[in-house]
Amino acid sequence: MGIVIAILALGFIIFIHEFGHFMMAKLFKVPVREFSIGMGPRVLTKIWHNTRYSLKAFPFGGSCAMIGEDSAGSGDFTEAEDVKIDENGLYDFDGVKYTKEEIDNNNFSVISPVKKFFICISGPAMNFLLAFVLAIFLVQLVGFDVPVINEVSVDSAAMDATPIKLQSGDEIIELETPEDKEKVIAYRDIMIFMQLNNDDFKEKHYPLVITFNRDGQEYKTLVYPRYNEEEDRVLIGISFKNMVNRPTNIIETFKMAGKELYFYVKTTVMSLKLLIRGKLKTRDISGPVGTVAVMGDAISEASSNGVGSIFYTLATLIVLISSNLGVMNLLPIPALDGGRIVFAAIEMIIGRPIDKNIEGMANTVTMVLLLIFMVWIFGMDIYKLLSGTLY
Repeated sequence: MGIVIAILALGFIIFIHEFGHFMMAKLFKVPVREFSIGMGPRVLTKIWHNTRYSLKAFPFGGSCAMIGEDSAGSGDFTEAEDVKIDENGLYDFDGVKYTKEEIDNNNFSVISPVKKFFICISGPAMNFLLAFVLAIFLVQLVGFDVPVINEVSVDSAAMDATPIKLQSGDEIIELETPEDKEKVIAYRDIMIFMQLNNDDFKEKHYPLVITFNRDGQEYKTLVYPRYNEEEDRVLIGISFKNMVNRPTNIIETFKMAGKELYFYVKTTVMSLKLLIRGKLKTRDISGPVGTVAVMGDAISEASSNGVGSIFYTLATLIVLISSNLGVMNLLPIPALDGGRIVFAAIEMIIGRPIDKNIEGMANTVTMVLLLIFMVWIFGMDIYKLLSGTLY
């Protein structure tokens, strides 16, 4: 059951993303040949209001296929393999029909760069909106984990901090080592930071500069985290147990939900930086198969605590994955939304369309590389599942 719910949840996240593109395309009267969820052969399909809606066999991915988007290289959008001209002179795209005037005047390639920008950014924007709405639910349910110290352990690194000892009520706002720096908005930030820098603290004896707020004043202090052999990790000696803020009005709810969304966006960006710096390995990346497996296990485990726990776990996972999808699609890589946004921005700046051969070649080459990467990630997911090394 957990796997089924996970697949439906992932499909919903993808649906929201593609629906963002779809709504904006329809608003600008750009012909949409097909709106689909999934990949591969069609399982269910129906043409309605001159767009084909399809559910496909493999529950990963989706598309909002606009006339002109897939053939950007040539600029001639009547040459798609499945296009025919019917007896009324309409261009028939596998049952979806448009006049030559509609294609010439409204296809994705010829609309203004401003319209292209909004069509492309609307997918990631919908992912962030979905994450924000669910974050509202989460902070209303459990509050937000503020990085305010609850307790300082006796004879700990925190007690030896210099020049100022940490104490209960201090709010951590920044952590810094000789090689890393992190703004703190939740105590989850501190946990992640300490875990990522654990080896540096243990082997290089790096100091940790902690910036904190006490009674409205900002202070800095220096701590040397201590290695705990029993837990096999370094510790500062501070606890954040039960330090959770719950919103008391709608303004606080929105602020906390914004912080929750920001946390996941920041975590995604940080993960990309760590991957580039070599602190994360490609084997640490999971694709759709691994994501569904992890989601399924988390949901199954939560089911033992009742329906409320399932909803909380599912909402948390959707906020995480939807934020991740929004960030990844905004990367300035051709064939992704971010790359198309860059092309649209360039068109705005130079005041004329980019050479379609250049844009088409960039999109094609990048898409091939992305497909190869996706196949490799898929294979890695399967290997990790079979070998029991997914976690």
